[in-house]
Amino acid sequence: MARSNSLVGTPPNGRKQRRTLLGLLALLSGFALASCGPHAFEYGVVLWGETTGSPRSGAVVSVMQDPSINDTALITVEGDRTPREYAPGRIRMFRTRAEARSFAAAYTPSVTLWAVVVKEDNPPLPIRATPTPDGKVVYKLQYKQLVKVVSRTADQTTVKPYTDYWYELATADGSTGWCFGHFLRTFTADADPTVEQKRILSQDETLAAIMGTTWRPGWFLDQVSKGAIDLSMFREDVGLFSSPAEHLMKLVLPLSTFEFHYTGEPKKVGATSYTFPGTDLRIDVLDPDAQKINVTYLYKNQPKTDLYVAMTDDVAQIIADEQKRRDDIYAGLEKNGTTLTSTAYGTIRLQDGMRFTWAGFDKLVPSLIGADAKGGGTVDFTLHVIKGLTADYDGVITFLFDEYPAAGVSFLYKIVDNGIRLTSLARDSIQDLFVTHPSYSPVVIFFTQSL
Repeated sequence: MARSNSLVGTPPNGRKQRRTLLGLLALLSGFALASCGPHAFEYGVVLWGETTGSPRSGAVVSVMQDPSINDTALITVEGDRTPREYAPGRIRMFRTRAEARSFAAAYTPSVTLWAVVVKEDNPPLPIRATPTPDGKVVYKLQYKQLVKVVSRTADQTTVKPYTDYWYELATADGSTGWCFGHFLRTFTADADPTVEQKRILSQDETLAAIMGTTWRPGWFLDQVSKGAIDLSMFREDVGLFSSPAEHLMKLVLPLSTFEFHYTGEPKKVGATSYTFPGTDLRIDVLDPDAQKINVTYLYKNQPKTDLYVAMTDDVAQIIADEQKRRDDIYAGLEKNGTTLTSTAYGTIRLQDGMRFTWAGFDKLVPSLIGADAKGGGTVDFTLHVIKGLTADYDGVITFLFDEYPAAGVSFLYKIVDNGIRLTSLARDSIQDLFVTHPSYSPVVIFFTQSL
């Protein structure tokens, strides 16, 4: 018996009517979709628009596909049915058109606001995920780069030694985030912003290099090259800092600060020399690349000249690496035991945060430890041993008693079986953060270590 192709229970005429009905429904659906056009995946506001044509900055657009699919936003502009590709970072996304329109209204004051990067030295100016100095770096801006300003914090904040606003920025290639404003020159442009960008950057290049660089004392480079960093002096707030908007040059030294409030514009007095009217400050550029300068000013009524340099390495990272080196040494000592015991010189207990207590050190007073020391303070590892001593000593440990925070007592140390051996230093044992020899008649103390 031949198998029938018919659906069981459906008469032939009924099947024909059903096919006709389905065809009509499909045709009607096609007409409906054609008349409505494609549906928006999301809505957006253009942060960085075109200077001619569309979309313009601040325009509300329909986003036709998920930008995460191929890192490109497919958008349509109102009145234009042809979708176009756009960098997602140049558009702020919203779930609804109402949300997009609300943001567009708030964005209106910033639509014509731009900025150009005037930081010439390394490291590059960072864009961060949050308006904080420790926010994650999401982008690094280059000197002369044009950026779009999206918003600004309500209040200025201080990122030593500067005080300024944090600006929310968008870049031409679609990155967004927050940037501290000191090395940005903001401006408004209704048309092509590159015209004003070029005008800002067309000033004296040597002077621009001076004003756009954070200058560090020459001894910063010496400490880096020797691998011996004194964190009490090697600090982010130490250097020569310019604030052109305030007509201020600020010289911050480890123990003092000088502010030079000048009038008018810096004056060129030589091929590469500048004075600052109303002050005794003079800057001489020493090399064609403007990486070294001499800074001259009056100190106690006498001219004082010091070398300052443009650092290629990130000072903040150098400081962080040095602190980690010290933390790692301390952690290694703690691992061997936090209680150090000597039969003659008392007991040292290592605590969290590189703190210590020391009881029973009377025999070291006053030859090594001041009479006012109460027995507590911080441990540090600022000093290093010269190569000729590394076979006999592992390093130098310094105990900074709370009563003498600027004058600690330092010992060469050696990790030995079941403990640690400390050897005292003389006044002339230290040269430029390096211990060259122990005391000629040293006090040698053995401490057993236990948990």
